[in-house]
Amino acid sequence: MKINTLSDEYEEFEFMDHGRTAHRKRRKAAPDKQKTQPNHLTDIQHMDDGMTNWVPSYAASLDPRHHERWWVIESAGPFYRDQIITDLTHLVKGGKEANVYRCDAHPATGLEFIAAKLYRPRMLRHLKNDAVYKAGRQLRDDSGKQIKGRRVKLALRKKTTFGKSVDIQWWIGNEYRTQTLLYEVGADVPQPVAHQGNVILMAFIGNEYGPAPLLSEIRLEADEAHALFRRVMDNVALMLDHHLVHGDLSAYNILYWEGDITLIDFPQMVEARHNPHAFELLKRDITRVCDYFGRFGVTADPVDLTLDLWRPYMGRDW
Repeated sequence: MKINTLSDEYEEFEFMDHGRTAHRKRRKAAPDKQKTQPNHLTDIQHMDDGMTNWVPSYAASLDPRHHERWWVIESAGPFYRDQIITDLTHLVKGGKEANVYRCDAHPATGLEFIAAKLYRPRMLRHLKNDAVYKAGRQLRDDSGKQIKGRRVKLALRKKTTFGKSVDIQWWIGNEYRTQTLLYEVGADVPQPVAHQGNVILMAFIGNEYGPAPLLSEIRLEADEAHALFRRVMDNVALMLDHHLVHGDLSAYNILYWEGDITLIDFPQMVEARHNPHAFELLKRDITRVCDYFGRFGVTADPVDLTLDLWRPYMGRDW
């Protein structure tokens, strides 16, 4: 609702022609029927999409000039508008490529908390050995459709603004699509919730007091270590069954919560059918896992474990 102030009335009076000629013209002029009709264009321009004044709790505590404040508001705002989250409250993890925040979930999602992973606009600067993960990849757009065409390849090679945008969206979209697939086939990964632009939403692992710790921060008893090691290897095998290799798996990418493990961080996930480095990446993943669990009495040969998975996958003649 618009409230006319004294200054509004004065402005209207100031720009109205009050001369005698103008007065006669107004008196003789036919009534303008359009003035009685609602101005739908104006209504549309003034529609409130629910984001105009939204400031999440975490951003409200930041200096208004701080870049993170506006980055958070603009990135998470669409999910507030779409009633997926009701607030963004805490920074869970800060990183060079992305930050993770805890959000209050909208009741319609069936979740209490949601983790929002916000990728930085210049995240490509901090990705190491990205050529290894890109090898044999299929470029896809936001909807998951394969991108083809000379223009895109040229833009990527020259690293133009458009090319960088395509590259970033591939990394982020690759993570969301992979996590969705793994969740649907029963892997121990967070439930994916939504994806738009530079943001991925997923179920939050933890509670109101804080997030689940990384497995690297946990000291395990021998019995639990053996059980969790088998669980991690079951996930590695499940991923390979669906032609996927994590590519960066370690105790730093596994959460521990109430006796269970959850694998996270999938932007660098590669397809074993297309990436020529898939075997070496798989061996590195398994070696890192064995190194961690070896500290708690788990004895395993990472090379043997890798071959035990890879040979059946590739066939007997490998």
